[in-house]
Amino acid sequence: MTNKEVHQLIRELQIHQIELEMQNEEYKRIQIELEVAKKRYFDLYELAPVGYCTLDENGVIVQTNLTAALMLGHTQSTLLDQKFSAFVINEDQDIYYLYCKQLLMSEADPICELRMFKENQTLFWGNLTTIIAHDSTNRPQWWVVLNDISERKKYEIQLQHIAQYDPLTTLPNRVLLYDRLDQAMAQANRNNQPFALLYLDIDGFKYVNDTFGHEAGDQLLIALATNMKRTLREIDTIARIGGDEFVILLLMTNDIQACLPMINRLLESTQKSVLIDDQLLHVSASIGVTFFPQSVDIDADQLLRQADYAMYQAKSAGKNRYYIFDPDTNDGF
Repeated sequence: MTNKEVHQLIRELQIHQIELEMQNEEYKRIQIELEVAKKRYFDLYELAPVGYCTLDENGVIVQTNLTAALMLGHTQSTLLDQKFSAFVINEDQDIYYLYCKQLLMSEADPICELRMFKENQTLFWGNLTTIIAHDSTNRPQWWVVLNDISERKKYEIQLQHIAQYDPLTTLPNRVLLYDRLDQAMAQANRNNQPFALLYLDIDGFKYVNDTFGHEAGDQLLIALATNMKRTLREIDTIARIGGDEFVILLLMTNDIQACLPMINRLLESTQKSVLIDDQLLHVSASIGVTFFPQSVDIDADQLLRQADYAMYQAKSAGKNRYYIFDPDTNDGF
């Protein structure tokens, strides 16, 4: 080999070495980018503020991120091969089943709210957002995004309670009363389950307010509400609709003989002396009674007006008594 050929070979080797070094630098750069991408993926997926679960076609968890594992009180490895439905409380299993069924039929909003529990049985409200996709073998997969909405639900429940319950006595208010009254009327028409509606007004309450003050009046109402509620069954409803006026819904009572014992207990409960600020307060009540269904169609407002009218008849007759509305003699009411 001549000197020229040796120099040429050396030059080619040097060029090749430079190319290898450049390729090595490029490889290092790609490795760094891959590490950055991997970390970004870890941050975005594993440490996301929401839980990610991938389910197979049978609802079994095949992949999950750290957030979902923490929500469910497990490690990622122990979540694998468990059914997602196993973390839904029994009372909400039907909600989850219907949600899955509607998703498969493409008829559902992909969002569902239900109660779930961790491994230690701690309950939380979960919000599910689900997309049905396919894996590399074209088998269906469910991509589930899980959010813990317990704080929001707690706030919603508080707002609902404020909207439906009297803040003084904690009894249902007019809004909730109308809802239960509508349900009772529907049940009565559909399943022949008659009921009685009572309108109760406290006798002598204005005197208490004027004499002892509104704070004493409020304390008296709280005590009376507690006493009256104790006389009723679980299926019945007592609501405060304003001032010293209460409405009682007695279910499955179709005549005065059936509800007379409860009416008398209500009258007795309002006659009990109440000690407030060293003062023994005495009041009573007047009650108007009406029944549903009747021979003609009436709505909830008419039914309440009937009971209210009957209550005023009881007051006019001397108070501390009940009066029964007769739709036959008051057909023009």
